Amino acid sequence: MKKFSFRRYLVCFLLIGSILMVIACGSNPKIHGAAESVDSWEAAKQYLEEGNKRFVENKGITRNTNKADRDILKGGQKPFAVIVTCADSRVAPEIYFDQKLGDIFVIRNAGNIADATVLGSIEYAVEHLHAKLVVVVGHSSCGAVTGAFGSDGHFPRDLQTIITTISSNITGSGDLDEAINNNINGTVNRIKENHIVQEEGATVIGALYNIVSGEVTFLQ
Repeated sequence: MKKFSFRRYLVCFLLIGSILMVIACGSNPKIHGAAESVDSWEAAKQYLEEGNKRFVENKGITRNTNKADRDILKGGQKPFAVIVTCADSRVAPEIYFDQKLGDIFVIRNAGNIADATVLGSIEYAVEHLHAKLVVVVGHSSCGAVTGAFGSDGHFPRDLQTIITTISSNITGSGDLDEAINNNINGTVNRIKENHIVQEEGATVIGALYNIVSGEVTFLQ
């Protein structure tokens, strides 16, 4: 009887220890350090995936290192990824990827297109900051893509340049969701063609942010 009780207590002790270990690991997510270099696109993508998971689960990191991060970053930046995304106020990548100062190099415009200014910014990020990953993040219910897909109206001159670019990406799309995905892929392909991106060996992938669920789905 005593022998049985000892084994039972031992099993319970090991089980409790395992649970506490899981809890401890979950409460200490791997966070990118402001001075940390990330040498592979796979590691960069993992940071983004883990950050988005925290965001969706309302388990975001505690940002209590702002002063320390500023002190480190005043000497330079080492963002681990470039994010090209829409200017829509609902889709701030620092928030939905749960990142801090200096973590991601963000480029935003209506419709997440890759015009000359965007490509120039990417060139700087991959050549001088050595970012290994470029992610084009479109989002559900994108107003810019909706304008290009479902409207025959006329737009102000500068806005029309955006609509025209998106229109070239979404030719043949059957519905808005397909158009949004095709626009992401069109931007990805244009960035991949950039000679600096190719020379530096940066990986370029697409992703879709769901404004309802908060989830980011990587498309490649």
